[in-house]
Amino acid sequence: MVADKKEDDNVLRISKQHNVPFYVRAGTNFLQGVTGKDGVEKKIFETIVVSALGAAIPTAATVTGILQKENVATVEKVATGYTELEYGKRAHIMVTLKRNPAFVPKATGGKAPETPERLKGDKLEKKMKKVIKEGGKRGVEIEGASAMGGLSFFCTKCDEPAGDLDMLVECMKAMNAKSDPSEEERKGGSGEIGKLIISMADDNNLCVCAYVPKALQTGINAKDWLSLTMTACGLPKELNVPREDSNALYAQMKIENNSDKNVFCLKLRDYVIQHANGELRKKGLIPDIQDDDDDEVVYGDDDFDM
Repeated sequence: MVADKKEDDNVLRISKQHNVPFYVRAGTNFLQGVTGKDGVEKKIFETIVVSALGAAIPTAATVTGILQKENVATVEKVATGYTELEYGKRAHIMVTLKRNPAFVPKATGGKAPETPERLKGDKLEKKMKKVIKEGGKRGVEIEGASAMGGLSFFCTKCDEPAGDLDMLVECMKAMNAKSDPSEEERKGGSGEIGKLIISMADDNNLCVCAYVPKALQTGINAKDWLSLTMTACGLPKELNVPREDSNALYAQMKIENNSDKNVFCLKLRDYVIQHANGELRKKGLIPDIQDDDDDEVVYGDDDFDM
């Protein structure tokens, strides 16, 4: 989990090498237990010390905040100071966390929706090839962007589903499909990255699909992410209902214009990705942005010329 952590070492050393979800999982496992690949349950610590130097201190603060908010542990002590290194002094923070024995882990897991029979027929064969091709290509691009920027979540739009929610889900599946190294053209490969994608056919409907792999669900799950995003977009509670087959892994929703409720998909579309990222920032799952920055930072596509 952390390369330099000994079996009896209760120090969780934060660096810039990994992201917030990684350290939240690590801290939860140290305090609440986890079974290793060998089937042996790892040691549970009653307290751990979250330690960070310099630029990693904000990450440590976010990690400890999430662990406390999720009732994994409570903060017992915060110590700050400076540590002498070969190249000079560095600011150092050490936060002692005490295990919460009453912690109840969130439900994780879930499964992908079944592919509807109508999408398997000859009538839509050509269309589905385009949908799957777009998903596979975008999956490779997202995997590359994540590797370059260390991001665990990504938001984007898709063209080929054209406002068909079932097709949008299949596009997401294609993004998540494992890449086959023997194929001439790589496809998919982004199954370890949380994603939220949107699609529209016209101004009358908006389709949204969220996906969060099990490893990231300690921070947020797909169903919650989708619901929180649409709430932030102003979608009324009675219309903010993910499709019945939604779960922690996959969640999907189709919104249609409703003038009585002041719901207009064209207007909603322009805010979905913005608020999807906003919900991630609130939970410390992607870096925050500076308020005085003139350029909006979007962890995903920002081109909305649909």
